[in-house]
Amino acid sequence: MHGKTTQDLLDLSFENVRKIGLSEKILVEDSLDRVISEDIVPVNNVPPFIRSAVDGFALIHSDISEKKLDRFKVVNQITAGYSDELRPLLTGESVFVSTGAPVPPNADTVVLIEDVDEYSDGQMRYSKKIERGSYISLIGDDIKAGELLFQKGHKIRICDIAALSGIGLKYIQVYKKPLIGILSGGNELVSPGNDVHGGKIYDINTTVLKSLIKDAGGIPDVIGVIEDELNKLVDVLVKSDKSKKYDLIISTGGTGASFLVLENKEITNFYDLIPSAIEKTGKLLFHGVRLVPGKPTSFGILNYGTPIFALAGWPYSAIITFDLFVRQYMQKMTNINVTYQKYASVVAKLTEDALSEKGVRKYFQVKLVNKDDTLFASVMPAPKPPSAARSLSPMIKASGSFVMDEDTTEIKAGSTVKVTLNDYEVIEQK
Repeated sequence: MHGKTTQDLLDLSFENVRKIGLSEKILVEDSLDRVISEDIVPVNNVPPFIRSAVDGFALIHSDISEKKLDRFKVVNQITAGYSDELRPLLTGESVFVSTGAPVPPNADTVVLIEDVDEYSDGQMRYSKKIERGSYISLIGDDIKAGELLFQKGHKIRICDIAALSGIGLKYIQVYKKPLIGILSGGNELVSPGNDVHGGKIYDINTTVLKSLIKDAGGIPDVIGVIEDELNKLVDVLVKSDKSKKYDLIISTGGTGASFLVLENKEITNFYDLIPSAIEKTGKLLFHGVRLVPGKPTSFGILNYGTPIFALAGWPYSAIITFDLFVRQYMQKMTNINVTYQKYASVVAKLTEDALSEKGVRKYFQVKLVNKDDTLFASVMPAPKPPSAARSLSPMIKASGSFVMDEDTTEIKAGSTVKVTLNDYEVIEQK
């Protein structure tokens, strides 16, 4: 089979990444999944004072460990938000403290209220052993002022929003989201919401790509559905590229037949023109990959520097190749300091043999079933006539997919495979 590997395409696209240089200030509460554009070094400690981690009694540990005291005079009650001056404890004294409350400056241990033997008439009795420093949070114990908290390029998670709020930030600088142009090619396409007739079909890919781009951290902008005419495609690409509006363009459809030419097939198809249009408006760097689905995927750079991915027109293929190529490319664009997989993976045992052609990276959609705490993966039946790319139903019905690499032609039933979930993991079926 002609064409290069998926890794070849990933490497080539990464070498030609057009990174986002501009940043913007946004509210921390709106920053989930955004990428930080400057190092975050807090000026405030968390906690900013010595505080209790539990409801209990703060005391001097040496009163228990050295003086062997088991009765303490309770001289104060301190709750969270306490702002009066705290005096040091004397030997044999303690204070009641609630969770998050400050403790006296020389108190070095808090005993849990439920471990106290007795508490009445301002006296507390405690007879158990406890380590010095128990249930005490020191200044900066959680986050220290002056130390790097988050490095530039960090993708913000929910727990990070908590930390950013904890150091007192209301706003944060993040890289701007890339603007991604969507171009669909095909005379047969009609926008959802309109009537279809004759040989027309709904334009699935534009809607799907808008959702995928948002999910990957970009801003989608629909360039339009272009008729299958080379001059019109070239004109649209030239205008889009010259405008320097887009950080990336994604097209779908119009890629397949041109790849057949690369396989030395004597074929001419004037309705598959995207690669030719890219060649006329820039440089086609990659066309054809050893992948099922997604064999005709292409990548190029237009004359004014706009990168473009040309994905196959079948929706299932477009979804797979977006996650494999475009999502990772967008991660590089947004200056993120890691490359990550969107969905979680699980390990499962195959219930039947899986076969592939040598030299091809092939995706198999599977249904997962839990039996006796072991996950089993059953390959979804192939559509008929056979074509992995044409049908959405296997992915809709599947739990996830596993990949057979280019060097593998068979995986036997009972073998363990890594299944990437198609989205969420169901924990309860109603």
